[in-house]
Amino acid sequence: MTERKLPLFRLLLLVVLLAATGVSLGWLVAREYYGWFSPALILLIYLSWRLVNVYRGIVRNLDFIFGAVRNNDFSFRFVDNPLRTEHAVVNYSLNRIKEVLDEAKVKAAEKEKYFETIIECANIGIVIMLENGTVIKHNSKAANMLGVQMLSHAERLRQISPALADAMLSIVPMEQRSICFSTETGEITLLLNCSPMKYNGRKLRVVSIENINRELDTQEGLAWEKLTRIMTHEIMNSLAPVVSISHTLLHGNEDAVVLQQGLETIHSTSDRLMQFVDSFRAVTRIPLPEKAPFYVADLFNEAVTLISFNDTSLKINVVPEDIMVYADRKQMLQVVVNLLKNAIEACASSCGERKIELSSHIAPDEKVHIEVSNNGGAIPQDVAENIFTPFFTTKQNGSGIGLAVSKQIIRLHGGSLSLTHNRNDRVTFLIVVD
Repeated sequence: MTERKLPLFRLLLLVVLLAATGVSLGWLVAREYYGWFSPALILLIYLSWRLVNVYRGIVRNLDFIFGAVRNNDFSFRFVDNPLRTEHAVVNYSLNRIKEVLDEAKVKAAEKEKYFETIIECANIGIVIMLENGTVIKHNSKAANMLGVQMLSHAERLRQISPALADAMLSIVPMEQRSICFSTETGEITLLLNCSPMKYNGRKLRVVSIENINRELDTQEGLAWEKLTRIMTHEIMNSLAPVVSISHTLLHGNEDAVVLQQGLETIHSTSDRLMQFVDSFRAVTRIPLPEKAPFYVADLFNEAVTLISFNDTSLKINVVPEDIMVYADRKQMLQVVVNLLKNAIEACASSCGERKIELSSHIAPDEKVHIEVSNNGGAIPQDVAENIFTPFFTTKQNGSGIGLAVSKQIIRLHGGSLSLTHNRNDRVTFLIVVD
């Protein structure tokens, strides 16, 4: 510490001598002692030059350290030996600053490594990229799901799947997309979720990637299990009386009246079974949509003319009024009419004012949303979980295919049909189409 005080003492001494020389020069001029004026002036200039030189050296070192920090170069170290430089005190302070920056850099590197480890250990793929598609970072799970070893830009995915590359490039924050494409190992369905992030003044997009093939397979298996259970129940209920009555007719009384009643029962049961088969055919043989543009408002007006609302009030709201969709108008009409009929039946049990709302708007992702709402009371949870299952119904004479067919029609259009609100004051079915 004593050694570092030496250059500081020299600097103070230089300042004191400069001040004293200046005062002396003024005193000599005032006393008109011009014989000593020239030596004093030379001394003043020399001391000033020394002070300016010290200042310039400090500024030069400061400028150097700022440039080194800007270039992320911390390999420098200033000479702080007072026997070798007159800037020892300043250089010592700059070296201390450099040590602090070194520590901050190490901590930042450790923090970055920590987050890299977290990203790498995540059970989903993570891709961090700029808005132009340049990939900043990704984990190994993302590379495995996308079928690449390294990913520098989303455009590289175009050789795997153009749809996947377009989705990665166009996905916006808070958006979710599912992409299906084929690879050498089979068909893959990925679920993409995008979140915004800002780092170092740059806007980034964090895209999480999940392979939902297994989940889809599980859901498909559950759907087939439900469908098989319902079909088995319906067929067995229809065949049981046929078997019983036919056995009675074959081995029992041959009375004409009994024979007539038995045949009528067999006929009605067979007819009901045929209706069930026709319903099954309706679910599994929906024709591909013949798409054409049309106004949603016209679709609503046509649907309303086909239904009797009785004492149920209807509100239609289309914003903007000129919303158009590119779809099969007949199939879309079938879906809307079916949802309106269900809404009317739901309101039939309501004691208060019966209200149905038919609305449409354009979502931020530029998809058309069509909503059918009613205030007929919430759907029980166990029923809501199965309303889209074919042949599931709570109506005495219902077929259980209305919502199943509607959902399949919307799926063939590349959209979705879902129950979005289920409260006592509002039950809403949402159709989403491009």
